[in-house]
Amino acid sequence: MRPPWPLLLLASCSPLTPFQPPPPPGLTCDRVMVPTALDETLKTAQAGDCVILPAGTYSGSFVLPEDVTLAASDGAMVLLTGGDPVLTVKGGARSIVRGVRIVGGSGSGIAIDPGPAQLISVAVTQTQKSGLTATCSRPDCAERQVLLKDCELTQGAVGVRVVGARVRIEGGRIAEQQGSSLSAGSGVVASHGAALSLSGVVIERNQNIGVLLDGAATRASVDGCTIRENAGRGLWAQGQTADAGVETVSITGGEVSGNALVGIGAREASGLAIRQTRVLSTKAVRVPIDIATTEDIGDGIGLFTGTRSATVEAVVVENNARAQVLADGSGQGVTLSGTVSGGRFRVVVQREQAPVAVEQRLVDVPANELAVKAAAIGLEP
Repeated sequence: MRPPWPLLLLASCSPLTPFQPPPPPGLTCDRVMVPTALDETLKTAQAGDCVILPAGTYSGSFVLPEDVTLAASDGAMVLLTGGDPVLTVKGGARSIVRGVRIVGGSGSGIAIDPGPAQLISVAVTQTQKSGLTATCSRPDCAERQVLLKDCELTQGAVGVRVVGARVRIEGGRIAEQQGSSLSAGSGVVASHGAALSLSGVVIERNQNIGVLLDGAATRASVDGCTIRENAGRGLWAQGQTADAGVETVSITGGEVSGNALVGIGAREASGLAIRQTRVLSTKAVRVPIDIATTEDIGDGIGLFTGTRSATVEAVVVENNARAQVLADGSGQGVTLSGTVSGGRFRVVVQREQAPVAVEQRLVDVPANELAVKAAAIGLEP
């Protein structure tokens, strides 16, 4: 028998909530945001959020708020392009950029001021300015490290520019920067009291210097890196100052090969230490000496113009075009040991301000003093 009233089936329903995908592996997120409009999503993101990008191209000039993560979804090709810079990172302990590709166009790629921040598997290319600039002018810059891990920076004016900041680069490749004036075309430029650490990085085929370290308070550690085939110098340190016994630039292991003019060089620098490093096959460049004279210059290690407290220990320096080691105008506390062979000369010591500690059997004395090209390198503004 049917009831005389309509049968109503009632259910208790909670309000619908938007679907929230799980965070990608390796990321810790308080909230996952998948944008339809990236700029608007970043404006509303809060500390602890992860903005996860589906495959596609995103055009604009984007600002990543403090303690927010920006990452490509797993396996997605994500391209950011357009602005100058394309991406500004407001540093924080949870500020992470992962897996995106940035094309700078007429501007720069990434700007970080200040850290901390992490860039993981990020690629930056085709920037008319720097691929990445990390800047810090605060009193606590040493506590605000910027980490680049397995990143690639190519075809910019400068690959990585570090101004006063603390930056560590692990793995990855910095290559094919373009420009031949001042420091343009260089792979890495660190200045204004920067603290730079390079570990296992390949720095190659830049149109100017592979690594340029400038300034009294700038410090650098280079461990197990490959610096090769740069059309300027491989690694160049200038102007570092420190008390005796303090290392300002430490180069350990790795290989510096096929660069031009000088593989590793220093000018008016104190505290350079090169240990267990191979410096090979520096190419000669014909340099004008005066109106009527040129000289082919291509030295493995060059210690120039007042460089002092420099240690070159257990190195292998071979087949560089001219001198394997040239100490020209070097100061107090320079010591040299290792294996040197090939080229026109082994170790050449000239115009020294103080005796250089080196085995005399390794020293060659050219008929005439060797000309040098060791002027300080100016920095691009």
